[in-house]
Amino acid sequence: MGQGTAPASVALIAAMVTPALLIVGAASLVASALVRMGRVVDRTRVLAAAIQTRETDRLEIDGEPLRRWLERHATRARHAERSIVCLYVSVVVFVATCLSIAIDRLRGDSSGWLAAVLAVTGTLLLLAGGTFMVAESRLSARQISEEIDLALSHLEEVQR
Repeated sequence: MGQGTAPASVALIAAMVTPALLIVGAASLVASALVRMGRVVDRTRVLAAAIQTRETDRLEIDGEPLRRWLERHATRARHAERSIVCLYVSVVVFVATCLSIAIDRLRGDSSGWLAAVLAVTGTLLLLAGGTFMVAESRLSARQISEEIDLALSHLEEVQR
C-alpha cells in the first residue's frame, strides 16, 4: 500500500459517511414534523371538544371560521403525515444506501449504480418531505394570522 492510499476499510467508511449524514438530517426533519403534527392534533382536539360540549363561545369563534379552521387543520395534518412518511422512507433508503455501498465494496465495485440510485431516491424523498412541511407551515402561518386578527377584533370590542 503506497503513501496516501487509504486502506479499503477506511475508504468504505468514508463512502458511507454521506448517507449517514443524510440519515441524521432526515431524522431531524422527522422530529420536527412530528412536533408540528402534535400541535395540529392538540389544537384540533381543543376545537373538537369545544364543539362537542357546545362551548365554542368560550373560544369566541363559531360558524364559518370554525369550519374553516378545522378544515385547515385537517389539511395541515395530511401535509405533516405525508412529510413524515416521506422522511421516514428516506431514512430507510439512506440506510439501504449505506448497505449497498458496503455490499458493492465486498463484491468488488460491481453494483455501484445501486448506491447512486438509492441516494438519489432518498434525496428526492427528503425534497418531497420538506415540500410537504413548507405547505404545512404556510397553512399554519395563515391560521395564526386569522387567530391574531380575531383576537385583535375582540380586544377592540372590549375596549369600546
